[in-house]
Amino acid sequence: MGFTYDEVLEAYIKLKSYIYYDSSNLYMRQRLAIFETNLPNDLDIMVERGLFQKFATAYDVQFDPEEKLKLYEKKLRIFTEALNSHHKNPSYFNYYLSDISAKLLPKKIKDIHEHSKIITNKRTAEEYQIERSLVFIDAPIEIHLISVLWILKHGVDLDSKLSNNCFGNRLILNHERTAVVQGSGLFKPYQKQYQKWRDGSVDVARSHLESGNNVLMLNLDIKDFFHSVRIPAEKLNIPPFNINSKRDSLQAKNSLVAIFCRIHEQFTELIANDYKTPYDFGSEVMDEEGNVHHYILPIGLLSSFVLANDYLIDFDQRIAKKSKPVYYGRYVDDILMVIVNPIIPSEKSRDNIKALNFSFSEYRNKLEEMVYNDAYEHLAQDDYKELSDLEQIVLENFYPVLLLIDKPGFLKPNDTSHIKVTPKEERLFKLNDYDRLYCQSDKTLLYYFDKDESSLVIDKLKRDLEEKSSEFRNYEDAEDEQDFEESAYHLLYDGTEGKIRTLKDYKEDKFGLTVYLSKKIFNALRRADKLSDEDAEKVVRFFRGKNTLTLYSLWERVFVYLLVNNKATAYVKFYLSCVKSILALNPKSSVDIEMEDYQENVLEFLHISHELALSLDPTFLSRSKEADRLFTFSVNTFKTEHPYFEKVVLDPRDSDSFVERYRRSNLIRHHFAAQPLISYTNEYKTDKNFTEIKLDF
Repeated sequence: MGFTYDEVLEAYIKLKSYIYYDSSNLYMRQRLAIFETNLPNDLDIMVERGLFQKFATAYDVQFDPEEKLKLYEKKLRIFTEALNSHHKNPSYFNYYLSDISAKLLPKKIKDIHEHSKIITNKRTAEEYQIERSLVFIDAPIEIHLISVLWILKHGVDLDSKLSNNCFGNRLILNHERTAVVQGSGLFKPYQKQYQKWRDGSVDVARSHLESGNNVLMLNLDIKDFFHSVRIPAEKLNIPPFNINSKRDSLQAKNSLVAIFCRIHEQFTELIANDYKTPYDFGSEVMDEEGNVHHYILPIGLLSSFVLANDYLIDFDQRIAKKSKPVYYGRYVDDILMVIVNPIIPSEKSRDNIKALNFSFSEYRNKLEEMVYNDAYEHLAQDDYKELSDLEQIVLENFYPVLLLIDKPGFLKPNDTSHIKVTPKEERLFKLNDYDRLYCQSDKTLLYYFDKDESSLVIDKLKRDLEEKSSEFRNYEDAEDEQDFEESAYHLLYDGTEGKIRTLKDYKEDKFGLTVYLSKKIFNALRRADKLSDEDAEKVVRFFRGKNTLTLYSLWERVFVYLLVNNKATAYVKFYLSCVKSILALNPKSSVDIEMEDYQENVLEFLHISHELALSLDPTFLSRSKEADRLFTFSVNTFKTEHPYFEKVVLDPRDSDSFVERYRRSNLIRHHFAAQPLISYTNEYKTDKNFTEIKLDF
């Protein structure tokens, strides 16, 4: 006996629960809707149904009509048999492995005003060049299910070895730390873990300041972490059981590991060969024959969280032994450290024991020995006195765990003719003994607090963190509710606030926008008075050009915001504004992909956001003739500009629409429904508006 149906079902429940609460990877949500409704995205429905019957026959899975199984339950039974019989008949997983691809979204848009001294509100342009992209794995639910099963069988051992200093994506283990607890949960809640990680550093720093110690806080962020990981293939590829065993139970467990490794092998090969992002790293992970010997981590695969934490466990231990911080916290690839009475180069007196003093010349000699065989890396050539004060302090306090090297060529823009690069931007920190883990220069932050100076800054930081932590808990109609303008921007002053001549710059405030939209949505769900046309127009006008592209994670929330306030025309205008900006995207040299394909990935994310919003109220647009005509006409017009629109289903009540699929698979956003339990009734089969307060039974 290999895996039982109950084990597979438990893994599926945990996977669905994760996808349900996740708001970042909408592609997975779409895949889950396909899995549960049997309505494929691109394939003909008869092909998909024929495939289902083919695998049921191939693995001799029969269903008793009396059981009245749901579609996903039938699929899980086939999955269970296919996994247990993989060593005899691999056709099932070979098919789903061949369906692994990638989805790309813009992570950073080139700022055409970056080096200008002009402060401007212009965010639109004829073209938007992408500097960096976020690449998700796009795989069937059957592949994600293998990932969760691997976590339950093997990931637990890795997580149990982590220290309490590792906060991000920790499994919910039992008291003995031998298994994930029963139920739908898999990872500890993000909000609580993130808050503990962030607030812990401030609390410790504040406590030591009050005790009469100088305090240094260092924040590091690893660049392109998941795709910069290099996990030796043999580390994952060695089955934990005898591969020659004739027992089916052992063969099934070996098959799980083998399939899991093939997922990583195919994705690594795909990104290295077809996309070459974050740079052309093929020679680092494949031999001359094209065989993959090191894996990267697929973003969007749940097991990547566990492997990412395990990959940095040596770094965690080195920091504890060498630097001895009073606080060390890591949230996946985001690192916070606090040390007391640090060495400050401008203030230190040389120790009379020379061996205890940091020597930059000796450091450079050691660094030469460490990186001489790397064609990309070179030691920092500057003299110690020419380094920035931040670089000096980090070397004095954190070497040899952290190194300072010249920025490798592949991390520099291909076209630097228009960019003025300072020496500071030409260097970065590297995690010692990790091939490609570099800390982003612009995100390396260091704070130094002197015990004899005022502690008001750290006190205010603590209060600000507490206020932000409570923002999402206060959804009541509050008199302190901010205007949209106040929520949308950070104004950066160089001097007295409120004076035009001291305004240095401004930035869009994603957190403030999220809070504003959420409060407005929940207020609209509870009361009759709705948003004014003027306020709706402000939001639509804000989300144009670069703003809408960099804030794509808020698209769904904006759609819901306009829907619950009954602003159909503004809703369509927002959709069209997003489309126009997406069609101006140009990945150029940042990633090896055709512009049309890249645009399709982003258009798909937009349309998923749109259909998730409409799943709350399928007749929303059709109730406004003006909005419905504008939407239909515009989508038909866009068909001549991009082939993606040939696949768009205009009528949300169509059985092939994902609006219908999200309702049928119960994947709507229930926290945006006025009556959250409504989707558990027969009303989900109707066009009922789930955002209405009053229900007509």
